Amino acid sequence: MAVEKIKKIVPYIIILLVAAYFYHLAGKFRFSAKPGHLGPDFWPKLLLALTMVACIYEMIKTIFFKKIVNKEKVSAGEEPKKEAAQKSYPWLLVIGTLLTVGYAYFVTTLGFVLSTFLYFFLFMIVGRYRKIWAIVANSVVGTLVLVVIFMKLVYVSLPLGKEPFSAVTFFILGILGIK
Repeated sequence: MAVEKIKKIVPYIIILLVAAYFYHLAGKFRFSAKPGHLGPDFWPKLLLALTMVACIYEMIKTIFFKKIVNKEKVSAGEEPKKEAAQKSYPWLLVIGTLLTVGYAYFVTTLGFVLSTFLYFFLFMIVGRYRKIWAIVANSVVGTLVLVVIFMKLVYVSLPLGKEPFSAVTFFILGILGIK
């Protein structure tokens, strides 16, 4: 069973090593830090550190706390507890991928606010969630939270969009008090 657990943690080891390498590279950014401001290395290093922590957590969980089903017992007729049969929808994965590509393509035309709202909305529809008010609320709140995080905390310039879509962006930014 040790071999089974090793096979399960190999992807986490690979991601951990890649994240550690990029963390090392992010430490080599050349910049002049302004007093009281975060440098350009802060956010990449934070995300990479969180990625490494998540990998270590998953490796520990897999090694010490997950039980691997013995395939010999299953083939001998001793079936493990059956989980509810799950349907597979590979075409939803394709549609989700196309939505993501479309988001990247249209974000400069529609602007971050409108394209992110539409992306969240359509992604939940494709994901087979059917409570329309919850979809609208999550899309609005998710979009507004991202705008505030990127523009107020991280100071990232987001795509405003082209006319007439930029008017929506300026309206939302005005409501949020972002100049």
